Amino acid sequence: MTDTMIISDVGGTNGRFAVAHSDSEGNIDHLSHINVYQCRDYNTFTDMLETFINSLNIPPPKTARLAIAGEMTKRHGVLWHYNWDINSDDLEAKFNFDNVTLLNDYEALVYSVPHLSKDDLLTITPFSDGLKNAPYSVFGLGTGLGGAIGAPHNNGLSVIPTEIGHISFAPKTEEQMKLLKFCNKTLDHTSIETLLSGNGIKRIYNFLLSKNNLDEDDLTPAEITRKAINQNDTIAIKCVELLLSILASAAGDIAVSQGARGGIYIGGGIMPKLVSQIRSEQFIKRFCDKGPMSEFNQKIPIHVIISQSPALIGSFYSKYA
Repeated sequence: MTDTMIISDVGGTNGRFAVAHSDSEGNIDHLSHINVYQCRDYNTFTDMLETFINSLNIPPPKTARLAIAGEMTKRHGVLWHYNWDINSDDLEAKFNFDNVTLLNDYEALVYSVPHLSKDDLLTITPFSDGLKNAPYSVFGLGTGLGGAIGAPHNNGLSVIPTEIGHISFAPKTEEQMKLLKFCNKTLDHTSIETLLSGNGIKRIYNFLLSKNNLDEDDLTPAEITRKAINQNDTIAIKCVELLLSILASAAGDIAVSQGARGGIYIGGGIMPKLVSQIRSEQFIKRFCDKGPMSEFNQKIPIHVIISQSPALIGSFYSKYA
């Protein structure tokens, strides 16, 4: 008989839940009952979790490890996008859990990295291995921009949560300078999350429309990226090119500042859809354009996480932390 655990990956848009079944060695044997819910359809996190538990056709597991976007401790957290207050004590009492542990979604993503296969990654650099046992950085583009650092050590893996999304945007070209001025018309602070996110795609697109003396429209970020991928909208194509240019430079800054010699891992819901638009040579050039630290970055592998459920996997393996 295998042990079971409820695991989750809840961001600003979707909530993913599953039951993890572990083998005799304590690793994941398989996932079952995978469900995805729209956060906007629920008033509280508890309501969403209750929907998932009620959908199960097996006895509910007695433990849960729940990865959620926001500031999390093991026992309490807040999902910022909806101001959902989440408390392990309350969840244990309501659903008769023996134990509920909370963690940030990018902490979970860090824990997933050692368990990802080559099929789970698209590697942009011509090499895939970084410095053994060196820190690695994980961040991703979604509703917002989150990230964390993985620090391997003799006893396992430590995770250091970060707020890299609030790093100031540092333009590298004249066009990016104009983009910064465009954002500053309506924002007090233009961070990398301002541009490297779903809303960021919309901002870049509207900037390019304005630059071409065109009116803003109501296209969603998903529609913009779809048009770019289908190559049937020149503004959308340019929007994605500019997004990837900013991303490459920001990833290089993150690598230098976090000493990520073990690698850069880019997750989130946006990038798997855009891998076909990445021009590796250009991306690497911008990633490594760091003055005296250029050679440092030249030795760092860059990966895009294309797995469907990495943070779910990481939620499970966080039990060994």
